[in-house]
Amino acid sequence: MTDVSAPLHEPAEQHRAYRRTREDITALLARHAWPAQAGVPACPGWDVRDLIGHLVHICHSFIAGEESQIDLEPVAGLGLAPLLGQWAAADAAVGEALRRTPELRRRIVLLDVFSHEVDLLTCFGEPPAVDHPAFAGSLDLATMGFDLAVHGGGLPALRIVTPERDWVVGAGEPAASVRGPQLDVFRSLTGRRTWRQIERLDWSGAPPATWVRAFTWGPFSPPDREVDPVRGS
Repeated sequence: MTDVSAPLHEPAEQHRAYRRTREDITALLARHAWPAQAGVPACPGWDVRDLIGHLVHICHSFIAGEESQIDLEPVAGLGLAPLLGQWAAADAAVGEALRRTPELRRRIVLLDVFSHEVDLLTCFGEPPAVDHPAFAGSLDLATMGFDLAVHGGGLPALRIVTPERDWVVGAGEPAASVRGPQLDVFRSLTGRRTWRQIERLDWSGAPPATWVRAFTWGPFSPPDREVDPVRGS
C-alpha cells in the first residue's frame, strides 16, 4: 500500500491522541446529559454504558499487555460515572503501555477508541474535528486493513482519495478510484456505512462492486441498515 502522507505513530503522540479522545467522550456525555441506557445505533445491542464499559475493558487489557483487546465485552457491574473515573485514572498507565507496546497494537487501540468517539458524536449529529490527533492515524490503519483484504481477495488495486491524503491499496495500477471526505471514507472502511452508502461515494473506473468483499475485514463489515449518515463535503 502506498500513502503520500503517512502520519507519525510515536507513542507520545498516540498518548496525546488517546487522551484527547477520552476527554472528548467524557465532555460529550456531560454536555448532552445523555442517559446511560440510551442506545448507540452504530453499536447494535449496546447502550452508552456498554460502550464506555467496552472502552474501559480494552484500556485495562492494553495496560496489562493482554493479547486480545478489540472484541472485549463491556465491564460489568459499574455505572457510567465510575467507569469514566476509572478510565481517567488510567491515563498515566496508558502512556507507559504505549511506550512498551509494538506499533501495530498501539495503532489498533487508537483506532478503536476514536471510532467509538465518532459513534457517539454521530448520535448528536456532530462530526469529529478535522484536525483531531487520532483521525489521521486511525484512517491510515483502516486503509491498511482494507489493503490486506484487497490483497487477500485477489482484487484489483484501488486508489482511495480524500482532500487531505490518498492511498493505493492492492498491487499494480489502480483499476478505479474512490473519492470522498475523510470522515465518509473512514466510516466506510470501518463498518459504519451500508454498501448502498459506500456506492454513493465518488467512484470512477471499474464498478464499485469489484471491491465489495474487501469492505469486510477484521472486526468490520457493512451493516444491513443505515446507522451513520453520509456527511459529504
